[in-house]
Amino acid sequence: MRRPLTYIVVATVLCGLCFAAERRSWNQIRYIGGTVQIKTSRYDWNTTLTLAADAIVVEIAPATVFTPKKTLHIKPSQVLNLVEFEAAWERVAAVNGAQLPAQHPRLFGLLMDASMLGVIYVNDDGKREAILLNSFSSYTIAQALANLTGKAIETKP
Repeated sequence: MRRPLTYIVVATVLCGLCFAAERRSWNQIRYIGGTVQIKTSRYDWNTTLTLAADAIVVEIAPATVFTPKKTLHIKPSQVLNLVEFEAAWERVAAVNGAQLPAQHPRLFGLLMDASMLGVIYVNDDGKREAILLNSFSSYTIAQALANLTGKAIETKP
C-alpha cells in the first residue's frame, strides 16, 4: 500500500513543478503581416516567438522552402504598444509600410478572429515598425510580453 501511494505523491510533485515553470517560448504562431518584408503562407503556423530577459526574438518562416527564416530581435525598451483582438489589425495597419492581407468579411460581428496580437515597436533607426501575429495562446503571449516590457495591453482601437 505504501509503494503505490509513494509513486502517486512523487508523480504529483513532479507534474506540479513542470506546470509551475513560466513559459518563455511559443512555436504555433502565424505571422499575418506587418512591416517585415517576407512572404508567408496563410496556412503555415511555423513562426516562433521567444522571450529572453533582454530581447524578444521572432523567427518568421517563409512560404517557400528555399528562402531563409527572417529573425527579428526586439529589445523590450523598443516596444511602444501591445494590442489584442480587432484593435490589433487597425493599429498595425496604421503603421507606415505595413502590409496586411484583406480582411475576411464578418457576419454581424460573428466569426471574428479574436486571437490576434499586434506588437508596435521602434527599430534601431528610430522608425516605427509592427508585426501582427495570430495564435491560439495569444492572451498568454500578450501577458508575458506585458510583464517583460511593462506596457499595458490595449484591446480597443
